[in-house]
Amino acid sequence: MTIIIVSAVFIIALIVLSLVIRRLKTPKVSSDLEEQSSPVAEKEDPDAEFKKILDTLIKLNLLIRTDRDFSMDLILKIESIIDDLKALIPDMITRYPGETLTYELKKIGATHLFKTVKEYLDLSPDSRQTQMQAFEKTIESLHEVCTRSRQIVDNNEIAEFKTMAHFLEGKFS
Repeated sequence: MTIIIVSAVFIIALIVLSLVIRRLKTPKVSSDLEEQSSPVAEKEDPDAEFKKILDTLIKLNLLIRTDRDFSMDLILKIESIIDDLKALIPDMITRYPGETLTYELKKIGATHLFKTVKEYLDLSPDSRQTQMQAFEKTIESLHEVCTRSRQIVDNNEIAEFKTMAHFLEGKFS
């Protein structure tokens, strides 16, 4: 008789425990779905988006300025790119928010430039010497892209948007 009572209590305890666990899991799943759907449903605020890009560019500037072995010519070239991006991106976000060129320039400002420079700075001095030409070529290419993009926006050359966007997509994506 005691075995039957103990078995019944044990089975009831298992059922209650499974219900409690199921209840604890249910809110987590629904909140995860809400978090996942909210960024898709709402576009990111352009000011917040530019602030993130600007923070990345500031970090990059500090990074190159604090590296003692980094060439002053390269620092000036990268700072010129940063200045172009700081001027271009907010204008592009407000005037041409859906354009591919806007997306590509934001991507350069948010990740590509920082990643390229950081990877180079993480190299040993010997490896830097070996990779110097390729790195300088990449920086020069980014500088030309930013300069040309600035001309396109300043002159309002809408026809050039797609051409430049496809070029950037192929080169930096």
